[in-house]
Amino acid sequence: STNSSQDDFGSIEYSGLALVDFGRSIDLTQFSPGDEDAVRNIKFVGNAMPKEMQCLAMRSSKAWSYDADTFGILCSAHVLLYGTHMEIRKGKDTKWRTTTSLKRYWQQDIWNELFETLLNLDGLGMAIGSRSGSLRAIRQKIDIYLRTDSVQEKLRSLLMRQANILPDSRDKIS
Repeated sequence: STNSSQDDFGSIEYSGLALVDFGRSIDLTQFSPGDEDAVRNIKFVGNAMPKEMQCLAMRSSKAWSYDADTFGILCSAHVLLYGTHMEIRKGKDTKWRTTTSLKRYWQQDIWNELFETLLNLDGLGMAIGSRSGSLRAIRQKIDIYLRTDSVQEKLRSLLMRQANILPDSRDKIS
């Protein structure tokens, strides 16, 4: 069964996962203070990072904005899944893919959609995953999956085990 409360244990908001490397971040509000529409439309050209961290727009010398962020999300997800940095290659069908394969017991439909959406560009050269609707749809699928009773039970068990091996300065999960 599926629980519907947004405060459920399986909800992404509850997970406590925080990614905090802002070493190469750009504060877009500094470009057009007070004008949200202008901030949403700011584009950059070029790159300032190693190739393996460059989004596809950077690699193909196209203008980019949130593409770098969505690529960073994907790189983080890859490290969490595989424990290694992501390597990508272009397939014969011109779609970009990781060089690693998903395990058969993982939720392949969700992960395949995440990787395909965040890795590839649309016909205009924009990262598909940079559209807020793309990320929102994938997040909803992940939330629905995490809210199933069997997944919540397993997730609770894993988080309890992890919390109990962390330094004592952190609260234990009971």
